[in-house]
Amino acid sequence: MLRDITPIVFCTTANNWVEVPCAQTPNVSLTRKKQTGSDESLSMEHGMKQQNDFERISTLNILADCWPFFVELAICSKLRYEWLAREVRRLDATVLCLNEVSLSAIERIMADSFVRENYFVSEWGNSSTKESINRTIGKHGCFILSKVPFESLSAFEWSTPATQSNREVIVARVNLCGISTVLCATHSSHRQKQHQKREQQITELKQAVEADAKYGDAKAFFILGDLNVYSNSEDGMIVRNGMLDLWAETHFTGTAPFNDLDPGFTFDSQTNLMIPRYVPGHTRRMRLDRILMREHSLLRPHSKCTIWANESVDPQHPEVFPSDHYGLSIEVARATAPTVGDPAAAAVLAQNASEEPERHRRSLYANTVSIGLHCGWLLGRAVGVV
Repeated sequence: MLRDITPIVFCTTANNWVEVPCAQTPNVSLTRKKQTGSDESLSMEHGMKQQNDFERISTLNILADCWPFFVELAICSKLRYEWLAREVRRLDATVLCLNEVSLSAIERIMADSFVRENYFVSEWGNSSTKESINRTIGKHGCFILSKVPFESLSAFEWSTPATQSNREVIVARVNLCGISTVLCATHSSHRQKQHQKREQQITELKQAVEADAKYGDAKAFFILGDLNVYSNSEDGMIVRNGMLDLWAETHFTGTAPFNDLDPGFTFDSQTNLMIPRYVPGHTRRMRLDRILMREHSLLRPHSKCTIWANESVDPQHPEVFPSDHYGLSIEVARATAPTVGDPAAAAVLAQNASEEPERHRRSLYANTVSIGLHCGWLLGRAVGVV
């Protein structure tokens, strides 16, 4: 079920974030920093703007800050969100889709002058009163920042018994490289055994958005975010829904330089030093997060899909990373013909889909040892020893 929500933009006159109906966003002027580093004036008169050769789409699950105090000892949200506010400026995405965003995280991100000057956003609220304009953030939720005006903006709720979730998808229609584009900031069900539910969620979302009059005629369509793809065997849902996995399309192909076979782990307990502190004993490496594009879209990858937010936020705190997830980012450009998938990439996904779901179980002894050691570390962190 889709419900309309209102775009929000910073008003210098009011010195506050204000609601701007979608029909009026083309009349709002922002100073837009191009990905090349120069400035581009976004004069929206008559809904026209100069088109970039490419646009950057990015996503990250930022790891919410609404957990018990002993979790907060390990994840240091204040430090992470200070880094995130700076990183949004460096990343300079045209559209940035975030998951697990709390109202306090929104306040910190939107306090940054670069965000205020450059982005329309999907939500604004007060962390003290727990009130928000569009009611898309409960404990946490999905959030979109866009340098280009929202032509349409909605929240999608999975409402059937098979797909129900308390996390809404934020659906936005924007113009990228002259192509009407729909982006769905998505956070699928998180339990490992719910692979069937996740596929049903993706199917229901795609069908509902494509059937809606505001979005159905768009020439490019994306589902991106923390899709919680625990096992490679879940790759079958991508093919069955007529989507392309843009990591696979730029790393698993048969053509250089897009054939490096980089696995693209976005949850990596071997390189993300915060994961063992946040989830004691965790050893898995997974491609939980994805950027999916509907096949035959009139956009194409302009460069490799890349990983970001994959380093410590502070040399003084090497164990604190931006999140337990890494982010994904890709530049897209206008296609001269409908984009079709690479056969080699499709073969990799098909092979993955034919495999049995991966099962990871740890013994009671291993869990007990991990938790015991973790409790000792938390005590040291609480008294300032570590």
